Amino acid sequence: MSNTMFAIWIGLAAGILLLFLYAAFLNLRRRQSQGVELGDLMNSFLPVNVEALSEIISPTQQRHLQETYGPEELLKVYRQQVGLTMECLRRMAHNAALLQQVGYTQLSSGNQLIASLAQEMVDAGVHVRLYTFMGLIVLHVRNALQWIPLVSAATCSDIQGLVSSSLLPAYAQLKDKADNITCLKFTSLHEALVQSL
Repeated sequence: MSNTMFAIWIGLAAGILLLFLYAAFLNLRRRQSQGVELGDLMNSFLPVNVEALSEIISPTQQRHLQETYGPEELLKVYRQQVGLTMECLRRMAHNAALLQQVGYTQLSSGNQLIASLAQEMVDAGVHVRLYTFMGLIVLHVRNALQWIPLVSAATCSDIQGLVSSSLLPAYAQLKDKADNITCLKFTSLHEALVQSL
């Protein structure tokens, strides 16, 4: 029993250390990219189909699939859905990181309104990245332990709750903050940004 607890504590400590190193790495990258402008990043944004993601995680859709397909076909469909969900989450995290870079460059703006909106956009990006990180972890656990039906069902409901109640509203808020700052500061890029997110 004590060896198991020791292994758990070592694993937890290693996980926290890795998380700390990852945060330090991100902070270093952010400092090095201070001079980035929105126009330079426009081609880097990845469109996210939020409606398709909402449909994939819908409990109604899941029930329909369970009624329509047999066990083997259902497993294939679930794998496709997990892949699509993971891709949407990666795209959301990517876009949030880019918008945060733009926000960081505007924090020192002489215009207080722009600086305030930039801070709000950075904060909204933190929420999106946190929820996508948690969602990706849940999906990776589900993939790793998919042979255990109880874990698979539990992670499915966890990801549905996380995405519908936290991630989608956070991403909508990030898009709203980006919309606000582009209306004031980057008017010529406003329409292109809206279509890119």
